[in-house]
Amino acid sequence: MSPVLLVARRDYFAYVGAWGFWLSLITAPLIIAALMFMPLLLARAEPPRVLAVIADQAADAAHVTNAFLERGRADARGEISAYIKATAPALEAEILAAFDAAPSREAGVEAARAIVARRAPRALAAFPQPSPRYVIATAPAQDIEALRSYLDGSRALPDGRMLFGALNVRREAGAPVIEYWSTNLSHEEPSNIAHRAMRLAMQREALAAQGLAPTEADRLAGFDPRVVQFDPRPSTGSAEVTARQRAPAFAALALAFILWSVVFSVANMLLSGVIEEKSNKILDTILTSVTPMELLIGKLLGVAAVSATLFLFWGALGGTLLSMAATQLGDSVFGQIAAAFLEPRLLVAFVVGFVAGYLMYGAIFLALGSLCESIQEAQTLLGPVALVLAIPMMLVMPALDNPNAPIIEAASWVPLFTPFLMLMRAPAGLDWIEIAGQGALMVLAVIVVLWLASRVFKAGVVDQVSMVNWRGRKKS
Repeated sequence: MSPVLLVARRDYFAYVGAWGFWLSLITAPLIIAALMFMPLLLARAEPPRVLAVIADQAADAAHVTNAFLERGRADARGEISAYIKATAPALEAEILAAFDAAPSREAGVEAARAIVARRAPRALAAFPQPSPRYVIATAPAQDIEALRSYLDGSRALPDGRMLFGALNVRREAGAPVIEYWSTNLSHEEPSNIAHRAMRLAMQREALAAQGLAPTEADRLAGFDPRVVQFDPRPSTGSAEVTARQRAPAFAALALAFILWSVVFSVANMLLSGVIEEKSNKILDTILTSVTPMELLIGKLLGVAAVSATLFLFWGALGGTLLSMAATQLGDSVFGQIAAAFLEPRLLVAFVVGFVAGYLMYGAIFLALGSLCESIQEAQTLLGPVALVLAIPMMLVMPALDNPNAPIIEAASWVPLFTPFLMLMRAPAGLDWIEIAGQGALMVLAVIVVLWLASRVFKAGVVDQVSMVNWRGRKKS
């Protein structure tokens, strides 16, 4: 067996034999699932936030209260709609019509549930139990000063609930002024809801002053033109853009962050490993049998095999789940998102980006590790590398907004940024020729980086050049 493969096998079994490898193999999918679904679960687990509304005019209080009731109704409708689209899309129109015809949010939820129980009983088990984000409680006092003890948590409402905030709508020269009182200083949503309600009330008053019925303001506010987006590329056949066409861009965003995290973490494994082996003089023993270049490539291949083992497990698990979701959920929103992750361009861009990105950054991290005697020393060298790694992540969100912007196109041809930005540009119709061209450029960059890294690696592990003695020579 060649020395390169011997080094690769040694490193592979060293990592695979550690209990941490198996822990990460099992827990990583659980952590990703938790990050995806935990915010939703926490939002559902949080009890409704209790608000009080006081106003100089009873009509103003009624406007604001009704706005929160309508907000709760709209949120429940949206939650039910999303669930039905994923489980029984053929019933969506009937269920939403029944919900809209109901006199209240609670009655609408029950009407929707009754249709599901009758027409699609299998979907009833996980039918959502939407609760309003805000509830309006009767104010224990009609003066904001008297409410202070309730708002700062000193006192509870008569029914035992704590007051989250209070909206005080007063009039100045006939115009409403909205005061929002709450100890939660970063939360502005209640004041925004009240603002929209009172703006509509002001429109009603202005129309009434012109002799028009106040309901005319509601009719004008209900004007809502339908907006349709089309893709002009010939391959799309001028079809209307739907969630299916938009989903690959968000799938690319998720894969870009995964790719960045994996490349950085795996390269960091190489860095810490070579520093440990150098400090323990293990590298000196190995170098009696292999050349520095063979050692460098062997270490890269060994950790690459570790990553391949992880990806084979995660890919098989994720691919199976995504394929099942795409098949079972069909044209629903969730089915379209699942299918987006299986786009050939995305998968090719991800694989090519990982291989090239890992080899480039892995070689750089190995070279840096060979110059350091400790992890603390390495931290001083990682600053510039971390900055380079941060640049493509800063361009990811602009690339989501406009993947064909000149700066994004130019940056995607910089080999150190290509793995991440090529992935972001793939859903925008990146040609296979351009993917091949960027892939070839990355191959050339990998060869150059490996050559340079081998020179630095040889200086560090053979000539024992390090940051400490280099600084000493520089001073002398």
